[in-house]
Amino acid sequence: MTNNEVLPPRLPDMSAVDRIVLVARLKAGEREHAAKLLADGVEPIVPELIDRWEIFLSASEVVFLFEGEGAHESVLTFLDDPAMSTALAPWLPLFEGPLHRAYEARSSEG
Repeated sequence: MTNNEVLPPRLPDMSAVDRIVLVARLKAGEREHAAKLLADGVEPIVPELIDRWEIFLSASEVVFLFEGEGAHESVLTFLDDPAMSTALAPWLPLFEGPLHRAYEARSSEG
């Protein structure tokens, strides 16, 4: 490399784990309903499709994290399948606007 060559910007370290994160804004007053769905064990996805999932709930949003081998493709296939995606149906009335994807920007492991 010569002194006048410019290197491309360095990308953040990305995790080797296949994961996809979906976020939805909750309608006003729906946090309690979302908490009840969670307490009742209403799963937002067919569990056999992924290795691990977590749901995070704030006052105004719900965040779905899906992880595992092929998680990204499995979740997208799930959402496109009218029969399988009915697992998400109890959640949809709680959302203000569409469910959208959040992209992993940086990751760090011990």
